[in-house]
Amino acid sequence: MAKIVLVHGAFHELWGPHEIAARWLPALRDGLWHHGVEVSDRDIAVAFYGDYFRPDPETTSADEVEAAQHAGERDLTGLLPGGSEMLPALADAIGQRMLDRMKYLAGVLATHPDVRDRCIARVTERLDADTRIVIAHSLGTVVTVMALERNPGFELPLLVTLGSPLGAPFFQDRVERVDGIAAWPGGLQRWVNVAAVGDRACAEPRLANCFGPRVEDHAVNNGYRAHDVEPYLNAAVTGAAVAAALAES
Repeated sequence: MAKIVLVHGAFHELWGPHEIAARWLPALRDGLWHHGVEVSDRDIAVAFYGDYFRPDPETTSADEVEAAQHAGERDLTGLLPGGSEMLPALADAIGQRMLDRMKYLAGVLATHPDVRDRCIARVTERLDADTRIVIAHSLGTVVTVMALERNPGFELPLLVTLGSPLGAPFFQDRVERVDGIAAWPGGLQRWVNVAAVGDRACAEPRLANCFGPRVEDHAVNNGYRAHDVEPYLNAAVTGAAVAAALAES
């Protein structure tokens, strides 16, 4: 199996694992280039779960899709400051189509609890004795941490989280705490978190404030692509963490 497992975020329902690898790997190589380190195709595996959020018109009716969107809208309004009154502003910011995708994703998770377990299983099945590093982006950071929580006996040398919403209330409200600090995920040995200036997905850019000082927080500037995965991956600080873990393998 692979040394590095990549875990994508939301809105990849029209992608696949090979497309994601083709998109992420050049950016990861650019991040490693800063440190004179190379990585081969065989060192990479993708934990893909986006297909669970792609409705099948042959098995899923339009009414079911609409019902999921309504359920997702209820969930979103509960999370947004200002509730439903913020939805038009959110639509203006990200576009109505993206908002509809967001509502559908949230609705699937709300109405089909088994989907969350299946997403977590997709990550878990990629973890084995060869895995040295997991690099997760956006929603994938949540799925990955849940997978590590469910497999406390698995020892992972390095987790790199990029553009993570793990500090948001929707996750922090569900975790166990000791002295106000969220429980450390499983057998994780080192955690590097990278948050870009202006990335709105990072409700709390410094995850050490949530999970304790063992988290190594870093800030980067991704310019106008604040939440995009490629500038996260090609950043020197991301490459440094991955290079160090590869050197120890």
